[in-house]
This record gives sequence, C-alpha cells and structure tokens, in this order.
Amino acid sequence: MPILLVLGAFGIGFVSAVAGIGGGSLLVPFLILALGYNVKVAIATSLMCIVVTSSSASSEYLRRGLVDVNTALLLEPLTALGAITGAYVTLSLPVNVLKVALGALFLYISVETMWKAFREEKARVTSSKNVGTFRKVVSSILSFIAGLTSGIFGIGGGVIKVPIMTYIMGLPIKTAVATSSFMVGLTAASGEIVYLIKGLTDPMTVILLSIGIMPGATIGAKALRRIKPRYVRIVFGAVLLYASLRLLTSIHL
Repeated sequence: MPILLVLGAFGIGFVSAVAGIGGGSLLVPFLILALGYNVKVAIATSLMCIVVTSSSASSEYLRRGLVDVNTALLLEPLTALGAITGAYVTLSLPVNVLKVALGALFLYISVETMWKAFREEKARVTSSKNVGTFRKVVSSILSFIAGLTSGIFGIGGGVIKVPIMTYIMGLPIKTAVATSSFMVGLTAASGEIVYLIKGLTDPMTVILLSIGIMPGATIGAKALRRIKPRYVRIVFGAVLLYASLRLLTSIHL
C-alpha cells in the first residue's frame, strides 16, 4: 500500500504539473478505485495533496517567470470563495446531477482542446492588462464555478481555469498552465479548511502521497519548458477526457 501510494502519486504529480491541474481528477479515482478509500476522505485528502502539488510546480514556474500574477490575483478571490462554498454544499446537493454536468463540461472542453491541438491552431497571445472588462467579469464568474467544483469534487479547478485563461483571457497555453498551477494550491487550501474542521483528512496518506507528488510535480514543471504547446494541449485534453468518463461512469442510478 505505501509503495503504491508513492508511485501513483509520482505519476499524478508529473501529469498534473504538465497539464496545469491540481491532480484531483486523477487522485480521487485513484484513492477510491485502486485503494478503496471512503469517498469523502478521498476528496479531503486530495485537496490537501493539491496544495503540495501546486507548491512544488508553481515554485518552478515562478522562478522561470511563466506565471501571470495579475491574472492570478484577478481570478483567485472568487475561486477561493467558490471552493469554500463547494465544500459546504457537497453533503447536501444531488451528487449525480453535479457529476453529469461536470462530466459533460469536461468532455466538451477535452474534445475542443484536442481538436485545436491537432489542427495546430495558434492561441491568441495577450496579457490580462489588455483584456476588456466584460471578459474579466465572465472569467471571474467562471472561476467561482471552478472553485465550486474544487470544493465539491476534491479537484484543484485547473481543468476549468486553463480553458478560461486560454480561450477567454487569451493567455498562451504554457502561461495558462503555469498560472493555473500557482492558483490551484490557494483554491484547494480554501476548500480544505472545511474538510479539516470535519476531521476527514487522513494525515498519513497525505504524507505518503506528498513524497511521490513533490518530485513528480517538480520534474513535470521542468519538462513543460521543453514541450511544445501542441503536446501540452493533447495531454491536457486527454486528462480531461479521462476525468469526464470517470465522472459519468461513477453515477449510481
């Protein structure tokens, strides 16, 4: 069990850093399906591990100047609020309805992302300073939704943040990935506070997962610099596709 936790976490950390997500879309199914963890404990533990993943990857991104701090400061307040809200409502809302909606969203974004990748379309390059007020408002609202899904499902919200920053804010894919990795730790920490109060986090599991996640995320962050944006999109799309199928097939009628 400990070895499986560490090895699985290493792979999840690497993919998370490259795709710009917190890893929860992979970590939660891993804990539940491969290791038999309680769903609520898996979600809470995932959020804590996302903080570790984000810290490991974003430190490398910050050092290389890939993070758009202005965009992060613009989007994170509502994202954090969404994460806290999501953590509180997760016990009362119909989970199957949320799984269907989120699974469908992931599926759409996955297909759209990989379609653009295979067509080798160039993303618009801009800065958050040059984005109009309307796009900033829309991005902030969608970021709240990203935080909401983070708190409910134990994910970092990067699966929504990266498309927001690339398709609406117009950032290059690598900048969006790096900025997302920087933000997901703050988002996860906000939602995790609620789960810590409920006593749902497993400290020993977090420690073992962190041993694997930290080097995996660090190596993934370094590898991103040498990977073409097209390949980053393909990896990101593949991760989203997996997440959508995982959500849709876990529905109990």
